[in-house]
Amino acid sequence: MTLLSNPPFSLLFFLSLAGDTFWGGRFYRLHPVVAMGRSGRWLEGLFLRATSRPWILRCMGVLLVFSVTLLFGGGAALLLVLLDRAGRGDVASVLTVFWGYQLLAGRSLEEHVSDVHEPLLAGDLPQARLALSRIVGRDTEDLDRSGIVRGAIESLSENANDALVAPLFFFALGGAALLMAYKSVSTLDSQVGYKLPPYRDLGWASARADDLMAFLPARFSLFLLVAFFGLSAARRRGVSFGRVFREALKSRLAHPSPNSAHTMSAFASLLGIRLGGGASYQKTWTPKPWIGAGRETLMPDDLGAALRLYRKFRLVLLFLSGVWLVIGLSVRFLGGEG
Repeated sequence: MTLLSNPPFSLLFFLSLAGDTFWGGRFYRLHPVVAMGRSGRWLEGLFLRATSRPWILRCMGVLLVFSVTLLFGGGAALLLVLLDRAGRGDVASVLTVFWGYQLLAGRSLEEHVSDVHEPLLAGDLPQARLALSRIVGRDTEDLDRSGIVRGAIESLSENANDALVAPLFFFALGGAALLMAYKSVSTLDSQVGYKLPPYRDLGWASARADDLMAFLPARFSLFLLVAFFGLSAARRRGVSFGRVFREALKSRLAHPSPNSAHTMSAFASLLGIRLGGGASYQKTWTPKPWIGAGRETLMPDDLGAALRLYRKFRLVLLFLSGVWLVIGLSVRFLGGEG
């Protein structure tokens, strides 16, 4: 077997992450998430037209998650197995890298948040609000500069797990098929996982499945962020590493979701700021706990610092995958299994 036809998975993993790190998501017409979204929307419409009874919609919500996950996760697994049995391990490897690269959204997240930061630096608040409205669900038209910065940092920090760490976790755990399954659940949660009608019942299973799958990655994200950047943050803030760590742990559950506040709390403690505190949704103010113990009034420089922290975090993840690659190649060349 050649390295091309039967490469160690660590190589495929590294190439996928490197592609996202330095290039970002492209080939949108071929993007699996687009197909996942369309499949979910079609089934959603079918189920909502069929009934309005809450308990039946809950059952259909379970069927919705199962159907889309099986279609994409199971379909990917089946295709890769068939290619491997047909002696086309090279094609299976290329598909694995391509799907992995597409389903990681680390670079895309950074670009969307940078679209908020750039007009802020130029003093163009209307354009900053418009850019923020594309990545958050809150009302943005009346936000002041500090509110815009807070919304952008919250989106960046929360999605550091959802767009990058969690997909990498499932990719490493079960290859492209499990990554497809996770992204199917995540996509459905973003479409129907709301507490308002008509999604309260239909989206219940999607929301719970997403919470379950993101449980370990969210906590892993907090640990990695504090482990790699806690000391430098402590020196910059003039406090101890223990205080930074305690602040990150203290606010990690200050959110209705069991997972969302973990990376937000890590960012808040590392940057010395406060996030959360509530937001307006559909013209209704929704109070939320504060996350972090630092400054409440935020400036564009705080968003710049958050973006720099996020870029360094992405490079740390790439470095760790590079270490895994070296180990995988070493095992391969020593005659073991990579």
